[in-house]
Amino acid sequence: MSDFDLQLLLQHDVLGSIDIHLARTLARLVSGTTPLVTLATALASRAVQQGHVCVDLRRIAGTTLVSAEQNQGAGTILPPINVWLEQLRESPLVSQAVDEATPRPLVLDDKDRLYLYRYALYQKRLSANLKMRASTFEDVDLPLLADGLKRLFPSDGPDEQKRAAAVASLRRFCVISGGPGTGKTFTVARILALLAEQSLKQHGTPLRVKAMAPTGKAAQRLIESLSKAAKDLDVSEDVRKTIVTPTSTIHRSLGFMPMTPTRFRHNEENPLPTDVVVVDEASMVDLALMSKLVEAVPAGARLVLLGDKDQLASVEAGSVLADIYGDGSSTISHEMSTRLSALGISSVTSDRSAGIDDGCMHLSRSRRYAEQSGIAAVARAVNGGDAASALATAGSSGDVRLFPATSAALPPSLEKMVIASFVGLTDVAPTERLAKLSRFKILCAHRRGPGGADLVNPLVEKLLAGHNIIRPDQLWYDGRPILITANDPVLDLYNGDVGVICIDNQTKVPLAHFASVNGPEGTRSFAPARLPAHETVFAMTVHKSQGSEFDHVALLMPDAVSQVLTRELVYTAITRAKKAVDIYSAPEVFAAAVMRHIERSSGLKDELHPAV
Repeated sequence: MSDFDLQLLLQHDVLGSIDIHLARTLARLVSGTTPLVTLATALASRAVQQGHVCVDLRRIAGTTLVSAEQNQGAGTILPPINVWLEQLRESPLVSQAVDEATPRPLVLDDKDRLYLYRYALYQKRLSANLKMRASTFEDVDLPLLADGLKRLFPSDGPDEQKRAAAVASLRRFCVISGGPGTGKTFTVARILALLAEQSLKQHGTPLRVKAMAPTGKAAQRLIESLSKAAKDLDVSEDVRKTIVTPTSTIHRSLGFMPMTPTRFRHNEENPLPTDVVVVDEASMVDLALMSKLVEAVPAGARLVLLGDKDQLASVEAGSVLADIYGDGSSTISHEMSTRLSALGISSVTSDRSAGIDDGCMHLSRSRRYAEQSGIAAVARAVNGGDAASALATAGSSGDVRLFPATSAALPPSLEKMVIASFVGLTDVAPTERLAKLSRFKILCAHRRGPGGADLVNPLVEKLLAGHNIIRPDQLWYDGRPILITANDPVLDLYNGDVGVICIDNQTKVPLAHFASVNGPEGTRSFAPARLPAHETVFAMTVHKSQGSEFDHVALLMPDAVSQVLTRELVYTAITRAKKAVDIYSAPEVFAAAVMRHIERSSGLKDELHPAV
């Protein structure tokens, strides 16, 4: 069709209202805009809503957006790629590269990917900043570093954590990826110790560290892990104090400003006052936030990203950590090899120059699970896209159980687990309530629909009320678990934080209790009316569970295959558990999810890891 019915695409959920509004507004501002360019604008906007950084025109060219059968008549079929490119290159709305002096609303790159200008700018700035940092080696005291590595990593054999610490000490930028229990914070605690020793000897000043994470819960876990790791290190007390640094959310660290929520107090002109920035759970950070964060890190400071490249990507646009890590080259540059050799660490070299790959390290050995652990085995099979092995292991493992799908929203076995997990919830102090809530969690693949979190939470409330465990006769009932869904820097509460309502026996006043920010002891309490947006959280989506860990997880899958179900979602859900996982799913739905891989359109990986 020569003209495109945007309303038809809206009706079939191909586009959203905001996408159509943007496209039509730009078409009105620039006379002569063709229908195809208008559609391309709407699709670029829609791509961002779906987590992509851009729309890959070559991938969608010639495809059917709405079939004739769906529309009971003429469908919507996209033209060939050459037609797209001809009209876009001639349009005043489109530039061929990011031009900050005279920006245009759309950017078309040399791989036929179309961006909204803002996201092309984020990608360009992030890529340039990381490449600059990755090309820089630090001036370190090699004998002191060698002594520290030997002291903090006493094993004589090959040690991937020791190698990661050495690389992070030598470079201005590095990524340490690994699944649960592989020792990412164990390693970064030692990295901070090594850098603190360097700072004290070379400059006579303590190392300034900023440690942060995307959510309050993840920030709390980070300080707990660093504190635990620092206790047994063979270091001076001055160095130990540096390791046990306060942590906060990324938004709070950057200086969130409510009146301008897309800007922060700290930026390129006003960088963070620090020598090292450590970011945990970096897979949760989207392109826009990562770009602003990296710009706020001083040019001479080190940046260390921790995370799991195989987890679900951020809710917002981008799969930044995975793009930065790339395909995981096993070779390093000659420059890096020379420096590692001086520290007694062998490596495989290549002819390429120093760059991003030198600092991308993966920790593969999990210390959370035993080698024969069913959780570890199923996670490996899921991560490898091996549905048959994942199903077979789940069916025979003691700590991973696969339950057949049932028509019941809460299967009987799940009901028993819910009752056993939450009995006595209102009989204990706030800290123990929070601990009890972290031992077992229902994770839902969907938010809405059968098996979705919005449906499961009321069913759990009804079940627990029927056994007199809670009394949900009022909004702020005693024992109600709540999940924060919007950031409030004033209260230091952020999206993903979990709290619980406690009613004082004497005053009968309800208070919302949350874990303290910089340690496991005590809680912070707030009047419920002061809380930002929130919801009940006996069950939560897998996306919301990122950055958390539980003893026991029950994963509820829908009764039919959907685009939401991917191996990354299943892997993330399984690896939230430390001891046991119950999966409620039809085998064919589970298998389809394992075989489906998230592919987010972006040019960041190509910019950071160009083909040789």
